[in-house]
Amino acid sequence: MKKRYSKNVQMVLEVLKDEIRGDVEAAFKKLTPDYTMTWVYGGKRSELFPATKRIKEDLKEVYPIKGRQYDIKNIAEGDNLVMVELVESYPDPDTKKVYRTPLVLVLEIKKGKIRTGRHYCDPDLSRLYLTKRQVAQAYKKSNGKNMLLK
Repeated sequence: MKKRYSKNVQMVLEVLKDEIRGDVEAAFKKLTPDYTMTWVYGGKRSELFPATKRIKEDLKEVYPIKGRQYDIKNIAEGDNLVMVELVESYPDPDTKKVYRTPLVLVLEIKKGKIRTGRHYCDPDLSRLYLTKRQVAQAYKKSNGKNMLLK
């Protein structure tokens, strides 16, 4: 039997699929006009918690990456909040080696659209070409239900 998800979870899964397809316009319709995303770590030049400033431009920069996949490990939700634990994978456009980054997204919903999000990951891991076997070590005792979006 296929799991049924709430409207908020379905929307979050759809926005991830929009990213995989590179469909900026479809994703943008799922965001509030004041949408922000914050990366919860230190950014370039010692900037703490870098955040989106130019939403549509940022999406247009990220969305063209072909071959992106999301291996969803766990989904949790509360009132107007969806949390997704996943592994993001995509090929380096130059070397074709695959980046695999374990991360957690926390997305807050307002009136049926994503208003804000926080992106939790280790940026040092994001720069490595981790193998599937290496990443699997983080989930060896997980009871999560895997769902692969590609």
